[in-house]
Amino acid sequence: MNRHKPMRHLPATLVGVTSLVVAAQAFAGGPAFTGIVAEANSAESAFAAPAGMSRLSGTRITVQGLAALPQAKFDVDEGKTTVDGGDPDAGEDPIIIPSLYYVRQLNDKWHAGISFTVPSGFGSDYGNTWAGRYQTVDYSLVYVALTPTVSYRINDKLSLGGGVGINYTAETSETKLPQPLGDTDGKISSDLDGVGINVTLSALYEFSDHTRAGIAWTSDSDADLEGNIKLRKLGPVLDPILGSKNIQTKITNTLPQRVLVGMYHEFDSGNYFTVDAMWMKFSDFTISNIEVNGEDVNVTVPEIYDDIGALTIGAGFPVNDRLTYRVGAMYLSSIVDDEDRNLSMRMDAMWGVGVGFEYQLPNERSIDVNANFLNTGDAPVDTGGDRRVVGESTDPYAFLFEMSYHF
Repeated sequence: MNRHKPMRHLPATLVGVTSLVVAAQAFAGGPAFTGIVAEANSAESAFAAPAGMSRLSGTRITVQGLAALPQAKFDVDEGKTTVDGGDPDAGEDPIIIPSLYYVRQLNDKWHAGISFTVPSGFGSDYGNTWAGRYQTVDYSLVYVALTPTVSYRINDKLSLGGGVGINYTAETSETKLPQPLGDTDGKISSDLDGVGINVTLSALYEFSDHTRAGIAWTSDSDADLEGNIKLRKLGPVLDPILGSKNIQTKITNTLPQRVLVGMYHEFDSGNYFTVDAMWMKFSDFTISNIEVNGEDVNVTVPEIYDDIGALTIGAGFPVNDRLTYRVGAMYLSSIVDDEDRNLSMRMDAMWGVGVGFEYQLPNERSIDVNANFLNTGDAPVDTGGDRRVVGESTDPYAFLFEMSYHF
């Protein structure tokens, strides 16, 4: 099968959503996103692995906030870049992700839950004059997921769970258009949104009071994103050629399926460790059913994405009945090869470490606080073509701070 470079003016919807997917997979858990599947001791199980809800009693609620502070900046290699403008004005914007999880025990067998996650403020604003302005100026994505779930305890060992994710995505982007005869740059922008559905199935097996393992599968999700692509500031040459300046657009965005597996084991001392792994069939990420002003458009979508895997390992060390210190480490493979990476979505393999603590409050309440350091990779880009932009990240790091209140 032939592989193609991304189209020059592909709206950021078609590439930026992938960044969102990986960011949104920053599941609730311990430091460095550990303990996702089998720890199963809070309402956070309602999202990633709902079978774990069977271990909870009464009504449990978790309110969570995650703040990500990327430090990476894109450094343009001006010796190889053929477009003027130099480095972008700024790097990645901060990311704020609030989340809410609710679980209620219905009886000895059944639990019901719901999660509401809102990753917001995700995107980049590179400025109007930098060398990569014909690839991307800025893009932003807002993703809202409402996921009702249920679990059923078959016996003392085995629990099953499932849920339906209702996923809303809103996207805006802007890219400059080069114009002949020395005219100033034109502008193409998009404003699209839509809803997709996915299904999660999970199981948790408790070998003993101290050891358990689980698995969760989430299907892919097709979302029809609809809205406008707008053309502005066109000169006398492009203006009559491009015609309509407000283009009604509809695309189907497929977000890929994933599988999570995890294990939890507690020693007699009270110390414990967790291992979690994720596989996502990211090669299935695609855009299809493209319509422009109600007409089908035959566009070859670039097949540039790879399946990805992630591994997290964590440990907890109780100091007393109230305080537990926690540590973790994680690795996430790259979703795209270096030669296929583009400027709208500069993601590379990542690794990270984290530390945190859990403090038990009266009346079955507790708080978690975690701090994480991520190495986000150099993420080199070479766009090739007549307007070539070459560069990579400097200071490829990010700091993530998470706080959860359980009650």
